[in-house]
Amino acid sequence: KGAYGADICYHPLGGAVLGKTTDLFGRVKGYDSLYVTDGALVPASIGVNPFLTITALAEFCMEEIVREDYK
Repeated sequence: KGAYGADICYHPLGGAVLGKTTDLFGRVKGYDSLYVTDGALVPASIGVNPFLTITALAEFCMEEIVREDYK
């Protein structure tokens, strides 16, 4: 339960920002076989529920990772 007894769902964002901590496909720079494919890639709040954005971003990253890193 959140504030005032309301049910809440929290989507943490940021921490491993796409293109800074990782490359554009979620590969962590400087570490082989370490990937980030969740809300940590999103730099800040996008103003709406980020569920679909996070899901689409994870799918996008995984397609590249599977294609290039697991041939």
